[in-house]
Amino acid sequence: MPLCSLRTLARYDTLPPATPQNDMQRLTFSRVRAAFFTWPVRAALLFAAYFVIAKLGLRFATIGESISPVWPPTGFAIASLLLCGWRYWPAILAGAFLANATTHIPLLAAAAIGCGNAGEALVGAYLMRGHVKLDEPGAVRNLVLMAAPGGALVSAATGVAALAATGALASAGGAIPALALWWAGDVVGALTVVPLILTWAAPSPGFTGRRTLLEVVALVVACVFLSLLLFGRLFPQSFLPPSSYPYLLFPLVIAAAVRGGPRGAALATLVVALVAVSGAAQGGGPFALRTLPATATVLLVYIAVLAMTGLVLGAESAHRRHAESALLDAHENLRAIIQSSPLAIYTLGHAGTVLTWNAAAERLYGWRADEVLGRQLPTSPEGEQLMLRDQVFGGQALTGLEVARRRKDGSAITINLSLAPLHGPGGAVIGVLAIAADLTALRQLEVHYRQSQKVEAVGQLAGGIAHDFNNILTAILSTTQLLLRELPRDTAAGARRDVEEIATSARRAAGLTRQLLAFSRRQVLELKALDLNALVHDQERMLRRLIAAHVELRTELARDLGTVRADGGQIEQVLMNLIVNARDALPFGGVITVATANVDVERPHVHEHVPIAAGRYVQLTVSDTGIGMDANTKAHLFEPFFTTKEPGKGTGLGLATVYGIVKQSGGYIWAESAPNEGATFRIYLPRAEDAVPEPEMHVMSPSLDGKETVLLVEDQADVLRVMRRGLEALGYTVLAAKGGPEALSLAARHDGTIDLLVTDVVMPGMNGRDLALGLAATRPEMKVLYVSGYPDQSIVHQGLLAPGLAFLQKPFAPDALARKIREVLKTVSR
Repeated sequence: MPLCSLRTLARYDTLPPATPQNDMQRLTFSRVRAAFFTWPVRAALLFAAYFVIAKLGLRFATIGESISPVWPPTGFAIASLLLCGWRYWPAILAGAFLANATTHIPLLAAAAIGCGNAGEALVGAYLMRGHVKLDEPGAVRNLVLMAAPGGALVSAATGVAALAATGALASAGGAIPALALWWAGDVVGALTVVPLILTWAAPSPGFTGRRTLLEVVALVVACVFLSLLLFGRLFPQSFLPPSSYPYLLFPLVIAAAVRGGPRGAALATLVVALVAVSGAAQGGGPFALRTLPATATVLLVYIAVLAMTGLVLGAESAHRRHAESALLDAHENLRAIIQSSPLAIYTLGHAGTVLTWNAAAERLYGWRADEVLGRQLPTSPEGEQLMLRDQVFGGQALTGLEVARRRKDGSAITINLSLAPLHGPGGAVIGVLAIAADLTALRQLEVHYRQSQKVEAVGQLAGGIAHDFNNILTAILSTTQLLLRELPRDTAAGARRDVEEIATSARRAAGLTRQLLAFSRRQVLELKALDLNALVHDQERMLRRLIAAHVELRTELARDLGTVRADGGQIEQVLMNLIVNARDALPFGGVITVATANVDVERPHVHEHVPIAAGRYVQLTVSDTGIGMDANTKAHLFEPFFTTKEPGKGTGLGLATVYGIVKQSGGYIWAESAPNEGATFRIYLPRAEDAVPEPEMHVMSPSLDGKETVLLVEDQADVLRVMRRGLEALGYTVLAAKGGPEALSLAARHDGTIDLLVTDVVMPGMNGRDLALGLAATRPEMKVLYVSGYPDQSIVHQGLLAPGLAFLQKPFAPDALARKIREVLKTVSR
């Protein structure tokens, strides 16, 4: 390991986290660490290490005192500059100079050799092109073909020239053998030491686990043992030719390279090279030939082939492991993506068997992977599946198919299906890739949206006709009531009955208008805290009178039921309509059950085409054991004027009214039914946590007579006339005006007090709110009652009336108007 690897250790701080008690200790350690890891300190350590290794290499010198058949410092120097940086070359120069200066060669030659060794390290590091990892074949090629021989040539040429110039080679047999031996020794040193340092200094992802380490150690020990046997001539010559012995070590080096990668190859090569060089230096082994050049050549070729074999196989092994790891990571990433996909993704083979099945497919269809893998796809009809699969195997991709499928539990789902050919390595279609998205909730929402659009259309129609229609009904009701007052009791029974029939028909028409407004959520609701259990209990006797004797009415009321905020009268209407609907579904008798319960919805979801928001609700359920409904009836159940009853036996507004009241109360309603399995209507009303039900207050009916002056404004002449007649009959002084401008003029001419303004809200030219504001400047004490054929919420929403003002919705009879007038005159609000 090069000493400059301490640079890595300098990044770590082993002191405990900073605290007031540790501040001084941390500061001291930081200063010591900074001083220790400065360039001079690291350079000094590098110099010392190079000097020690060089002195060990010089012990094997065979030409003079400076030329050795193996020179480990070359590999150490190149690896050190690669890991630590080029600026440490002076340490290499100083170490090489001192190692040679301590021999008997001249100082000038020692200085030249030091320069050559430093140049060798710089050239070798440069020719490595910055590669510090030998797990790629390109890095090994740079080392074997360029860095090792190129750097060694610089050192050998410089050193031999210096020795020749100073006369140190005079008795060494010539410069050529010396140059060859020097160059060979440096190449051997580079090929054996550089891989060892670089591979063990850098992290090796492929070299992990105790088993790999033990395998490499065992192979290295075997290399040592077998090298000693082969290079020590322990085998007889008759066994193998001497020149073939060293190649028995190749299987061990190859095994070390395959199992341990570059690390194992470098360690095994170094061990074999050290034993071979040591034996040759001592004159033993198959490489100890008669002449030094021959010995150096054979030794260099052997170690070079051994090193290249180990390094190339180690690099290939590491590269293969990296590729396998990358392929495995890619496979795991792809698998994680597919498994995490919110869309169902699965593949099918030629026979239609399921090859893969992700988690979303399990959630969508209900079958687990182990239930479908290797089997036929159970989700679709066989004929349709075969047709689609044949199209895809023909090379056609199908996208955006909306198809119906069945889940494992038998429930129907609607999915968006896309199919594409699955190509194999050769480009042939080997299967079908299917991607499915659940459209069930979306289609349910679309059904709900269409239902809402129908409601909105009817609501606009109802709101559009309400004003004029209610004006007409107001005139009819008022006229009939006045007529009945004026008709003597001894009038012909037929004439009085006819007038009463007119009034009854007008009230029925008013009821139809209210039902339309209820369905379209435009009626006036008086919201208050309500106990549904108490409401059901109070209405139970009346409800029992609605059903036949052969129909049983049961109640299942939950204890500690939450409170809701709703209009009690409207909820009674809901309950009555549902009971009547259940009664009609029991022509041969049965059971009707009314139940209540607290329900907590934890997350938004869609149930029976109805999107339900998360929250706390009170559930009101009306169920029967009757004939039930088919899917088509359920789809149109809450539409106005839709009925399955015979002509003349139903208006088709009962359930539409229920729907409108529930929706206007902020709740949800749906029906669960099937033919011959009865029906269950579930209503969810938001729970009012802090509301307390208000007790019923019974008060005596006050007198409707009055002596006050009333300014009556109405743009419809017939309505104005009957309203005036009714109020005057009760004793009021009535100033009648047909429109806002006329009312302003009439009020300006009137010298007395005007106690109350009764005005229509929607009038041509000037609406009722503007009229009241105009009169308030001159008559601040005057109170105001607004009337309109539009419901209160509608005109508030249009900005024609502020919430909280006194309001009476048409149609009404004179008595209803008189009661409201007495109520307003007793208050101080405007």
